Amino acid sequence: MADKDMKWKTLSQKYLIEKPWLTARVDKVELPTGAIIDEYYVLEYPDWVNTIAITKEGEFVFVRQYRYAIGKTVNELCAGVIEKGENPMVAAKRELMEETGFGGGNWQKWMTISANPSTHTNLTHCYLATDVERM
Repeated sequence: MADKDMKWKTLSQKYLIEKPWLTARVDKVELPTGAIIDEYYVLEYPDWVNTIAITKEGEFVFVRQYRYAIGKTVNELCAGVIEKGENPMVAAKRELMEETGFGGGNWQKWMTISANPSTHTNLTHCYLATDVERM
């Protein structure tokens, strides 16, 4: 089936919550087969960045923080929201500095992915930063 044949048709949209970091809506959609889904939930988020950061000594830089939703303190890649109008790489460098105090080094875009393309509207821009150092 060609891509154009796979597109769903939006019949209606209703916003359930509209906040700066989370917008949720319920759509009524028609599938290419003609089937109707009365309640398809979509989460709208701003685009994010995350960075795999490695020091000159070859050590990975992680952020350790408590995450309420899973009820655990975990190690994570440095990540955050891209501010409106901000370049993704600039956002990644800003987030690494804000969250870890590391900066500099050599940066390259690794990939752009979606955390959950079935229900999330945003993209995650992933970077690799090598030879970073505490600033």
